[in-house]
Amino acid sequence: MGKKKVDISKEVAKIWQEAKENLKALGQRTIKLAQKGEEEVVRASRIGKLQLDIVSINLKKENIFRQVGKKAYEIHSRKSEIEPIKLAPLFNQVDKLNQQIKAKKAQIARLKKEKK
Repeated sequence: MGKKKVDISKEVAKIWQEAKENLKALGQRTIKLAQKGEEEVVRASRIGKLQLDIVSINLKKENIFRQVGKKAYEIHSRKSEIEPIKLAPLFNQVDKLNQQIKAKKAQIARLKKEKK
C-alpha cells in the first residue's frame, strides 16, 4: 500500500508539472494574441482615420467645383468668354487635393500590406 501512495504522489506531481507547463504556454500564447489584436485595432483605426481624411478632402473638392461653376457662370453672365486662366487657381487647388488623396490611399495600401 505504501508503494501505491508513492506512485500516486509521483503521478500527481507529474500531472501537476505538466499542467503548470501547459498553463505557462497558454499564458504566453494569450499574450501574443492580445498583442496581435492590439496591433490590428491600431492598424484599423489608422486606416479609418485616413479614410475619413479622404472624405474630408473630397468635400473640399466638391466645394471648389461649386466655386468653379459659380465663377464660370459669372463670367458667362457678363457675356465674357470663359478663359481657363481665370479658373486656374481653383484647378490648382483641386490638383493639390488630388495629390493628398493619392498619398492617403498609398498610406492605406501600406497599412493593409503590413497586416499580411
